[in-house]
Amino acid sequence: MKTERRDWIILGLAVVLVISFLLYDTSPFTSWRITNPDYGVLLTYGTTEGPEDLDPMVAWDEGSFTVQDQVCEGLFGYNYSATNMEIIPRLAKDFGSWNLSGLLPIYTVQLRNDVWFHDGTKFDAHAAKWNFERLKYFMDNGMAKAVEKFRYFDVESESYRDIINKTEIVNDFELKFICNIPYGAFEALLCFNGAYMLSPPSTPATEVINTITGDLRGTGPFVFDMYAAGVAVRFHAWDYYWAPRAKVDTLIFKIMGFPTETFDALEDGTVDIITDNNAAFIECTLCGCQYYLDLNKIPSTRMLFLGINNYWINSTLRKAISYAFNGTSLNNLLFCMDWFPNESPIPFGMKFSNSSYNEPKLNITYAREIMQSMGFGADLDKNYPGLNETEWKNGAFVNFNFTYSATSSYLGQLYNSLKKQLNLIGINLTDAWTYWSPFIYCLYEIQGYHRNMLQLYWLGWTPDYNDPINFINLLFTNRTVADNGCKYNGYLAAKEAGRNPFNLWDNVQLLMEEALIETNQTIRRIYYNRIQEILIEEDMPVVFAYVEKNYDAWYKGLKGYPSNPMDKVYFYPCYWNETSLYVQ
Repeated sequence: MKTERRDWIILGLAVVLVISFLLYDTSPFTSWRITNPDYGVLLTYGTTEGPEDLDPMVAWDEGSFTVQDQVCEGLFGYNYSATNMEIIPRLAKDFGSWNLSGLLPIYTVQLRNDVWFHDGTKFDAHAAKWNFERLKYFMDNGMAKAVEKFRYFDVESESYRDIINKTEIVNDFELKFICNIPYGAFEALLCFNGAYMLSPPSTPATEVINTITGDLRGTGPFVFDMYAAGVAVRFHAWDYYWAPRAKVDTLIFKIMGFPTETFDALEDGTVDIITDNNAAFIECTLCGCQYYLDLNKIPSTRMLFLGINNYWINSTLRKAISYAFNGTSLNNLLFCMDWFPNESPIPFGMKFSNSSYNEPKLNITYAREIMQSMGFGADLDKNYPGLNETEWKNGAFVNFNFTYSATSSYLGQLYNSLKKQLNLIGINLTDAWTYWSPFIYCLYEIQGYHRNMLQLYWLGWTPDYNDPINFINLLFTNRTVADNGCKYNGYLAAKEAGRNPFNLWDNVQLLMEEALIETNQTIRRIYYNRIQEILIEEDMPVVFAYVEKNYDAWYKGLKGYPSNPMDKVYFYPCYWNETSLYVQ
């Protein structure tokens, strides 16, 4: 009890200190940001999310990831400034190599020899092995929320197995991964937070780091100082970073309750940068102060799509629906242009994304022609607008339900708009709203629900690391339940389209499985190009509607912030252009 009381006293004092710190004037028009003797060069980030978990091994939310990304690193990471967020070595000296000649595939990698953890411990192969053994312990004991990312579905045993069998130390700065399969996305997997390196002396081996009272000691450019729950997170630059020291001395995450608060804070100078995707609000709110703000918007890797149950709805009807989908109208009406049209099942910014294929574009006349090929409205004028608009709208040749969560107001509007669109080709929608839990239960086939209760639905998807394996493979595999809500089956789709279902080149399932174990990235690109071609031009299992606009806004004096498609928040490259702070 004494220890607990002491922890709460310390926490209370920490909260008071942080709140007091945040009351300082941080206006962009004052010079203390540059010269303050206590904090040096300061950068304040406005966010609505604090970390739920300090521990990278168990984190599963953006607030936690964002904190960890400043403090910790993996063997590999992303070049956030590159359009495709290419993978680059971080704590690894260079990319490793596969040896596929033995019973088990082996990936060997050289490690940097100039890295120290924030507690002064040297990073080496022993520390790396300790971290992967800790991850293994958490996975085996049901403690790692991201366990599925480090496992694969083994077709032969019809069970999930660990990708990494074990790690071995070759020498102080060389590590060997003995794997159960040659995993094609291995370097990308090691970019994920669950594979971040923590200091063994400062980290509990078999327990989760306490988010409120615990400590996080990594190798990253910033040292974690403290977290006052719901108030702020504070960091300082690591003086012994293996790369050039960060140009920001003190980094503050100021946590606010709503996006509107972050916008207000940016306007009044309480924070220096925000990363929020409420485009309508941010553009309207900040338009009057653009002379001192930079606003960046790029396509992100978060995708929204119209799910189509392939069991109920054949490929011809899916094609008609795809060409009747009015994405521009929906975007204008419902999303205030928050989204870019999507051109591929692998969103822009993700590895192997290819937008060169002929994705369906709005064409009601062609969609009606497809309907007529099935005998629907065969005697009606197919042209749009044409002579039989009323007959098409009232035809109701086919009826489908549209399921969505009633807790989201815009989805009710989306139903009404989508109903009007599909009425133009004689497809009638029935409102099948439900609550969030039953909807999710249907998608994951639990609690007595199943996917055949859904016919059309609306869903968003965000990848966890930059490789199609955790996007395409999950959404369209027919080997496991996974996340394949549309019940797409590569074999049946190939057969329906007249392709050879046993030929690798004609079956998405076989292509995905081959890409999973292919370590040559050039060959993997060929596989995923073919997957995209089939899904976009032939099988159309869902309507790949939109990718989100990633909005970031900051003061013009701040330079170097790397806006990126995965919306990863990373402050190491940032610096203040001191001159621009005074030219207002």
